[in-house]
Amino acid sequence: MPELIPMTANQRRMLVDTRQVWDAWRAAWRRRAGYAGSLSWKEEKGSDYLVKVFDDPGTKVRKMRSLGPRSPETERTYEEFRAGKEEAKERLESLSRRLSEQARLNRAVDLGRVPTIASKILRRLDREGLLGHNVYVAGTNAIYAYEAAAGVFVRTDLLATGDLDILMEARAKLRLTVTGEEPASVIDVLRSVDRSFKKAGEASFRAVNRDGYYVDLIKAAANPPWRDEREGFGEGDLLASSIVNMKWVANAPKFEAVAVGEDGQPVPMACPDPRAFALYKLWLGTKDDGRDPVKRARDVEQAHTVAAIVTQHLPQLPFEPEHLKCFPKPVVDFASEGDDPFFKPF
Repeated sequence: MPELIPMTANQRRMLVDTRQVWDAWRAAWRRRAGYAGSLSWKEEKGSDYLVKVFDDPGTKVRKMRSLGPRSPETERTYEEFRAGKEEAKERLESLSRRLSEQARLNRAVDLGRVPTIASKILRRLDREGLLGHNVYVAGTNAIYAYEAAAGVFVRTDLLATGDLDILMEARAKLRLTVTGEEPASVIDVLRSVDRSFKKAGEASFRAVNRDGYYVDLIKAAANPPWRDEREGFGEGDLLASSIVNMKWVANAPKFEAVAVGEDGQPVPMACPDPRAFALYKLWLGTKDDGRDPVKRARDVEQAHTVAAIVTQHLPQLPFEPEHLKCFPKPVVDFASEGDDPFFKPF
């Protein structure tokens, strides 16, 4: 039986507080970002005009746009903008201090789990509007989301990894950021976190930093293979590697949670449904394809562990065939065979 260590009452309380502060901070950051640019009065031919100065989202060129001559309406617009921007700034600063204090408390109760480098990358992907819309966390790091949602800890040796797999939703439309810009490319996001990240080859799906930590951009193989799909997010970005049968995971319902990083800071997580994770890992670890037996054994253990998290702590996610229609029936049937009690709910 997989070992799941329950969080203490204090750890659970801290996790709830962390989620609440994070949600408030995130909303405050988005509101502050909505006040990008500035308003000022500009005199022209003896008259005052209210102008907005801003960076063009497409060209990044500084631009100026007139909002009209001075009038009661433009004066009200000017005052409301100034007051709103100042209030948004103060609220964000206050919540940032609260977030720092919460991070200190989280470290004190050993709540931090997600490696710091992965935490920073995921927070930045969330800020760019990519996480949960165009990209998701796949692979071992997704388990941090599942354990956080369940209020348990998984053995650390089962979570140890030196990489982060980012699953791209190739067919999803790009969403503009809060400021109306297109989101940054994945490689730019990585370099904003750690400038030492470099592509492992000119046409590569992988980026590696100076510490040997690597990030892979992956996607489900196109069906049919010749269908034209996005491979990255802009010129010079990583080019997603196509994974056969990853469509089972990519088409599964998505799962969101807030975990805690080793730095104590909240980490937004958007991942495949944990039931899909367990099924895929079980299939991956038991198929006879010549893969490294050590990796296969780890896949199976991760599958059983996540299945235990679901069946014991996430009753809202029943392990029943009608909820797993994105997987082929033989895979679901295989998972329900044998004496493994964690797949009995099938």
